[in-house]
Order: sequence, then C-alpha cells, then structure tokens
Amino acid sequence: MTDSADSILNRLVVSPQTIPEGKVVEHSVALASPTQTEITSPLSRQSSTRSVRLSSSRPARIPNAKKPVRRSASAAASASPAQAFLSSWTTGALSAEPVSDPKPDDEGQAIGFNNEYIVGRTINQGGFGTIKEAHTIDESGERVVRAVKIVHKAAQDASNPESDKVQQDLDHEVSVWRHLEHQHILRLRAVYETEYATYCVMDLNVGGTLFDVVRKARSTVSENGGRKGLEPNLAKSYAYQLACALRYLHEDIRVCHRDVKLENCLIDMTVPNAETEGGNLRLCDFGLADFLHSDASIDETEPEHANAPPVAEPAQPTVTSSVIGTLEYASPKGLSVNRKLFETAGDVWAFGVIVYALCTGDLPFRHPMPSKTVELILQADWDRRALTQAAAGSDAVIELVKGCLERDIDLRLTIGEALKTSWFETCRSDDGERSDLW
Repeated sequence: MTDSADSILNRLVVSPQTIPEGKVVEHSVALASPTQTEITSPLSRQSSTRSVRLSSSRPARIPNAKKPVRRSASAAASASPAQAFLSSWTTGALSAEPVSDPKPDDEGQAIGFNNEYIVGRTINQGGFGTIKEAHTIDESGERVVRAVKIVHKAAQDASNPESDKVQQDLDHEVSVWRHLEHQHILRLRAVYETEYATYCVMDLNVGGTLFDVVRKARSTVSENGGRKGLEPNLAKSYAYQLACALRYLHEDIRVCHRDVKLENCLIDMTVPNAETEGGNLRLCDFGLADFLHSDASIDETEPEHANAPPVAEPAQPTVTSSVIGTLEYASPKGLSVNRKLFETAGDVWAFGVIVYALCTGDLPFRHPMPSKTVELILQADWDRRALTQAAAGSDAVIELVKGCLERDIDLRLTIGEALKTSWFETCRSDDGERSDLW
C-alpha cells in the first residue's frame, strides 16, 4: 500500500448509498425502487464519495420555478374538463381509503400551476424527499404517467442546516437540468415550488438502470458459454447512447456531469424490441453537474483577500480531494488534485469505466481494499485480457477503452473523438450520423 493511496483515502468522505446492494430496479428516476429479486453482485457501490464544500448562504430561488396554490384533487375538479377527468379518475384509482388530513404530497393531491398533475403511488422514499408517480393528461386527452421528485423544505428531526443543504443542492441541480433536452437524457418537465416542498416533474422510467443490466448479464454467464458481459450489440448500443448524451453535454451545452456511472444511466424498456435490441438509455442525476468554466477560473489560487496576512493551514483540511462522485469511476487527476474539477476529461474516464463494465461485467478498478482501488486508478492498471475474452471484446473496443482510460488528459480521447472510433462505426451508420445524437 503506498503512502499516496493512504493519504487520498484519508481525504475522502464516504457517504451511504441510497439503493441497497443486491436489489434489482424496475422503476427508476432520480432515485430507484428495489423489487424483491436479489442477485449477489461484485459490482460495488460502497465507495461513494462526495465533496463537503458547501456555501453557507441561503439557497437562491430555483430559476423559473412556479409557486402554485395547492388544492386537493376534488377542489380542482371544476377548473376544466381535464381537471374533472383527472379528479374523477384519481378518486377511485389512487386512494383506497380517504385521508382525513391529507398532506400536499399524498396520493390524489393536485400539484402544478394549474393543478395539472395528480400525485400517485410512491416509487421511492428518502429522508428529505420522495419519488412518486404524477398523473396528467396530454393535449389529446390521453392519460400520461410521469414521475415527480418531491423534496420537502424540512424533514422531521432534521436541523435547519441539513434542510438548507438539501434545498441548495436541488436548486443547483435544477439550474443545470432545466437546460437539457436530449433523447438520451432524463427530461425535466416542470418545477413547482411551495412552502411545503419543491416538485420536480420528470419522465417516468420503466426498466431499471444500466447497473441492473450488467448485473443481469453476470447471472446468465453460464448460459452464454462462460463469456462475461453483455452481448456485443447491446454493449455497443448502450455505450453509444451514453456517448451521445455526453457529447451533447460537453460540446453543445458545455456541462460536465461529474458523476457518470452505471447507476445513473436509466434504461427505458418500453421502446420496441427492447429485449433483443436494448432499451433507450437516459442519463440522470445532475446534482453534481456544472457548467464548464475557463481555465483561469478553475485554476484560481489567489486568496479571497490578497493583502490579508497569511494563515497557517490546518493539520487536517476539510476537503483536499476533488472526488465527489464514486471512487471506482474517479480519474487519476480527480484523486490527486485539491480542488473541484470543471472539465470533461473526468466524464470521459468514467465513460471508459462503463464501456469496460458493459463488456466484461466487472469494473476495471475495484478491490476489496479501497486503498488498492486508489492505486489501480492512479496507475491506470486494468485487465486488458478480460476485455479481450469478453463476448463484446475486440481490438476496436480495447483501443476505445485505452483512449478513455489514458492517465494523461492531454492524450485522453474527448467524447467526440470516442464517437468517431471504429467500434462505433455501425452505430453511426444506423442513425445516419444524426447531429441530435452525437
């Protein structure tokens, strides 16, 4: 074990996971909903790390957030024929028993500027927020089911600083997410803010995550002659879709995601031929995302008050690592520099990790001892033989992964260059090199 690995581990802040290990996810949005099926998996999510650098100021209001006046479904019934339809439908379909003292996010309650959404069943629940179905009707009068992420302004037994942090994080996420519109990115439909909570309405995803896809492939290794990983067409399809989403973020919107991982890639299995050709991938969770800044702004090292007397540094800095996502996906630079990174190279590194996992069923940098995982990342030490022997293995995919997992960021591929590699040639032909994809 090297001193550098020990030093880096001491600077990381490990946070608990939101999804229990071993759960297969069917419905997922920003959080995921476990089912009863359990599969033991070596894919680990026990090293998630997040920065604790937070502003102490009160969070700003969410841009373009609407402040609706909440009314119950029954009270909104006279607003329009659409509201009457929703109200009559939810009366019998959502709540088996009437609630004597309904809360603003209970089933059957109306939300939205014009009460256009009816809250449905719970998909997932956390300390500060809940993911629920949100029922509405489209312009043609058809019922549509979406998801709503409800983040409470305060939680029971939670201190005000904790509540402020959650609200600040949500404000930031929405400030980025609201600008994104791409077929491979989970769409934010609307944001409503009340004194009780903030409601983020998004598309409902049916099919789980890419993590679940990889884990399922591991369970069927014996059926595929012992060859690990996804079938070649599926591995390539999912990798290509993710690359298209990242190219859109990096080159069109100028955003770095900063937490690219299998769990943050939702798979919509409602599209035609999904079982054989794969579902539609949608990148989610923009809580750590940010707009790209100039080199001058991110390399700024001058103190806030240039003429102030020097102050001795504390023996144990609060945060001295830029790792804010998940350890196994962190890049060497992310582990070694002492500031937040606002650059796309880290996303490309994480993309290479995902391509490797899709093909082999394993993460390239993972060890029971986290310090050893750090060493493997710093040395870019991954098993090329495993990639060669995988079902989707080939010289072309090995070259792609090598280009993404290059330690020198000046030599590392950009996501645009990754999309032009030979492994994706058939994908480019299939979609006609459409600009909206890549």
